Amino acid sequence: MLRNRVPAWWNPISIILLLTLIGACVSPTPEVMDPEEIVFRSVERMKSLSGFHFVIERSGALAFLNEEQTLAFRRAEGDFVAPDRARATIRVILPGLVAEVQVINIGDIQWETNFLTGEWQELPPDWGFNPAALFDAEVGIQPILEKDLSTLEYLGLEELDEVPGKPLYALTGEVDGERLHQLSYGMMGPEVMAITLWIAPETFELYRMQITEAPREEEEPTIWQVDFWDYDKVVEITPP
Repeated sequence: MLRNRVPAWWNPISIILLLTLIGACVSPTPEVMDPEEIVFRSVERMKSLSGFHFVIERSGALAFLNEEQTLAFRRAEGDFVAPDRARATIRVILPGLVAEVQVINIGDIQWETNFLTGEWQELPPDWGFNPAALFDAEVGIQPILEKDLSTLEYLGLEELDEVPGKPLYALTGEVDGERLHQLSYGMMGPEVMAITLWIAPETFELYRMQITEAPREEEEPTIWQVDFWDYDKVVEITPP
């Protein structure tokens, strides 16, 4: 008569070891923290960075770069190197035309290509979109996250399509728009706006910041999305 034979390795000790190995392969659930603490640690991480890649996108109502409202911002992608260097490709919308210009910022000096000729030109001080100022540790996003947020709430863990399988802290709240208004040369704010943040557990790296402006009259709401990638990646940024 045949009997079901139990494998020699199948014993209580083996079962415990097997369960331990399975448990070790499962990623631990990130610790739930106060949203203010998550933001604080994220700001400290950002201040310590040597550089990163960024993408800024606007959707909805137009955001104009000039007083005549003939030049609207659409998108910027580039690199920031601490403390004050940036280069980016900026997509702008003009009447009947979509164009791209290159910008380089080194300290207080900014260069930009002419969207018609492609030639580099130095811009007057405090003129044009300056991505280096946006990420400046003293006047940029870092102090805005430190001082201008309110009514923060923890939404839970969420994944972004760009980084599947990586759960991120998702936070929502409001941001005072006055500092952003000055920083963006009037394209954002100065009203209070809704903000959502996606921050990585353990490293506290800010992956995405999304700011939504309330619509004016019959306009669509304007949504600004800032993505951060390649943390601590340093590229060479030199004058054109």
